[in-house]
Order: sequence, then C-alpha cells, then structure tokens
Amino acid sequence: MLKSKLYLSVICASVFLLNACSSGIEETDFSKLTPEQRIEKISKISELKENNKIALFSTKTNSRLAVNSVYHYKNKAFSLEFLGPMGMRYAKLDVLANGTTYLDVQGRNFNGDNARALLKDQFNLDIPVEKLPDIMFGIPDGKCSYDTQGYVNKATLSEEYEVAYKQYKTFKGGVVLPSDIEIIAPNNKVLIKVNSVTTLN
Repeated sequence: MLKSKLYLSVICASVFLLNACSSGIEETDFSKLTPEQRIEKISKISELKENNKIALFSTKTNSRLAVNSVYHYKNKAFSLEFLGPMGMRYAKLDVLANGTTYLDVQGRNFNGDNARALLKDQFNLDIPVEKLPDIMFGIPDGKCSYDTQGYVNKATLSEEYEVAYKQYKTFKGGVVLPSDIEIIAPNNKVLIKVNSVTTLN
C-alpha cells in the first residue's frame, strides 16, 4: 500500500513538472521585479489570447456601444474580433508584424498599411490601434507614471492619446497584466475589461 502511494505521488509530481515546463512561462514573482525587468519578461511573451468586454464612447456624438471581443497577439502580429450575441462576429481586425492591416466587416473586406487610418475610415473610431500590443501588455511607449507597486497607471502616448490602467491581475506563471484599461482619444474613449486569458506563452 505504501509503495502504491509513493508511486502515485511520483506520477503526480512528474505530471505537475511536465505541465509547468510545457507552459512556456517560467513562474515569476512580479512584485520582486523592477519595471525594467518586468518589461524584459513581458517582451519575451510570444502569444497572448484574451476574452474581453469593450465599451466604445463617442464624445463627439455622445453615443455608446458595448461588445464582446477576442484579442489575440502572436509573434508581433495581432487580431481583434468584435462579437455580438451568440458569438456573432461584427468585425475582425488583423494587423501583421509589418503593419499591413486587414479588416473584415461582416463579409466586407478592407486592407491597408495603416491600422489607425483604416479603423477611422470604416468605423470613425480613432485610437492608437497599432500600439495595442504594448498597451495590452501594460508597457506602453510614452510618458508614463507609476503606482506604488511600480506598474504603469497612466501613459501619454502623444498629444492626442492617453491610456489609464485601472486594475492589474496575476495570470499564469505569475505574469501581471492589465485587466481594466481606458484609452482616451480626441473624439473617442475605449474601455477594455479582460474577462479571461485563454493563452499565455
């Protein structure tokens, strides 16, 4: 009996170690890292997939739209899907690593080399979409202020765009990522709430 329990324990430990090794994310205590070390750690992430809720506010027309979304970053390229009831896709934006952008709006296809311009032309939505990967990782490129734990709480990307981080959560491997983000543009405000992270490697 003792031998079977010992054997079972060894199997369980082996499975645990195998899963930890195959996850691609080494367990890290982010609270012990400097901001520079966090950026270095996050920059090594090759894939991130999140289920989100996005609310779009137009300060110009005083209108509001809330949709579900799937954000998928992989190897410096990313996509953003806007979903309606029962998973119906309203639109999907694909931005390749070289900046080439494809937009599918319910079967109508558009493409260009400027993601921001494409969204503005088709949706009248003006946000710094090409900077979305760094924004979603919590390492925006701009003038940043930090909270007491060393995480970015506000970033000024340019004279037109600001990002505010309302909350962070710890995900697989101890990786800390934003879970509540506000992007402010001249005529739009976008709120992104992360419901779940389904892939993190």
